Order: sequence, then structure tokens, then C-alpha cells
Amino acid sequence: MKFVTAALLPFVVVAVGCGPPPTDPGDPNPPPVNQWQPLISRDWTLPPGTEGYKCVRHTVTQDLAAGGFEAIAPLGTHHTLLTMGQPNAPDGISDCNAGTNFPFSVFGSGVGSQPVRFPEGVAFQVPKGMQLLLNLHIFNTGQAELSGTSGARVYTIPESEVVERAEGLMAGTLLLNIPPGATTTHTGYCTLTKDSTLFAVAPHMHQLGAYEKVVAETRQFGEVTLFDGPYNFHDQSYKLIPLLQMSAGDRIRVECTHRNTTTRTVTFGESSNAEMCFAGIYRYPYTGAAFACTR
Repeated sequence: MKFVTAALLPFVVVAVGCGPPPTDPGDPNPPPVNQWQPLISRDWTLPPGTEGYKCVRHTVTQDLAAGGFEAIAPLGTHHTLLTMGQPNAPDGISDCNAGTNFPFSVFGSGVGSQPVRFPEGVAFQVPKGMQLLLNLHIFNTGQAELSGTSGARVYTIPESEVVERAEGLMAGTLLLNIPPGATTTHTGYCTLTKDSTLFAVAPHMHQLGAYEKVVAETRQFGEVTLFDGPYNFHDQSYKLIPLLQMSAGDRIRVECTHRNTTTRTVTFGESSNAEMCFAGIYRYPYTGAAFACTR
């Protein structure tokens, strides 16, 4: 087996195949801005009828200001989660599991995710020296071996244009119990610990998801609906919303309706044959809070 790497930007690497990437010699030139660039990705191969997790790590060598993200998600990509933290393992590729993540979310995508551009002046910043960790959940439902390259692209903006520093969180619940043949609605909450301005939301369930409603419960504005509609497993995209200021102590309510067409009870799980109830949220300012916010 072989690997291929390409230093497309001073702060990124695209790693594919097997084995760690060679040392990046760096680039003395400043990174290009105001354009989409490959950020991080890896290739994978999966036998028929199986699923698994594949990871790749890269430590950035220059500060990165991201004004948007786009998924690289060929057939077989169930979802991706890009997180960051202090380096705790060598750069390069590895097999992993659903829990192999840093505490700070950068970007997540599901089936059919479309690019998301942040409001003007808002950026997700990855400081020099932080390690990016891309966790791919790959699911091959076919009858033949499946291969692809999955990852993320980034829309870079100049540091001088950054007014607000964004962060991501996942609001919802892990407490799901969906009996066979039943239609159920479960509700989860995320209580904010700091004042925040919300600007994007993305529903996330699995194949039994039928409907999702996401509501901000605020003391200043009352209840504000962020998302309310049928759930489409093949269109899991962030939607920009009117800027919404929330105060510490306000909370986000996530209501998920599942329609269980199987003959078994379905509970929470990472597998595509299990279920989830989440809403991905982008907000500012950056608080340093862990991205999981559930009850």
C-alpha cells in the first residue's frame, strides 16, 4: 500500500493512503486568502456491508482564519467530524473509533452537506501549533469493495478581516429509545454558560429521522425557532440564520421525531443503524467550551 501527501497550504496537509506523511518543509510565503482551499483529507477502502472509522491528524504551522467550510464526501461517507486540540499523537493517518476526537469542534458534515460561508467578519481560527483531527465515519452498504477520499475544504480570509471568532457545538440528547414500528419524539437541551450570538444551525439524525425542530429559549426574545421542518438524511447542511443574541442561562431545545420502520428497538449510537438527535450550531465569540452540549 502507498500514501501520497501534498502541502497545499503552509497550514494544511492532505494525507491519503496508509502510513504517516513525510515532514512538511514549510512554505515561507503567506497562505492565499479569500478562496477555497483543501484543508485535510484521507483516502479509505472498506469491504462490502461494513462500516468503520478512519482518522488523520495534522499540526498546523501557521495561524488559520476560516470564513467557511465545505465537505469532501464521496459515496460511503456517513459523516465527518473535524476537531482541534493540543497535539497528543503523531501526525498522519490511523484507524480509530467514534470517540477519537478533540474537545473543540471545527466542522462537521453529514450526507449531502453543502458549503457554509460565515457572516462577514466571522471566522473560525486555528492557532499555529494546534493539531487538527479529522474523524471519518465510513459506511459501505453495497455488495462490492468501496474506496474514496473524504475530508474538508476551507475558505480562508485575512486575519485583518476577523472581527468575531466562531466556535461550534452540538446540542441535543443521547437518551433515545425508539420501539419497533413506533413514531417517537425525544427532546434535548443545551444550556449556555456564556453570552453568545448564534448564526448557523444544522439538523443531524440518522436514517429513521423524520422531523426536527430547534428552538432558542431566551429571556430577552422568548422562543425563537432556528429550524423547523422534515428531516432529510441526504441534506445535512448548515443553514445561516438571522444573528441571535443569547445570554448565559438561556438554552437551545432540540426536538427529534423518529419513525422506526424496523422490527427492533433503536437507541442512540454512532452506527448508521442506530440513531442520533443533534443540532449543529455555530456561534461567537469563542468561549473554549467543549463542543458536546446535551441533556
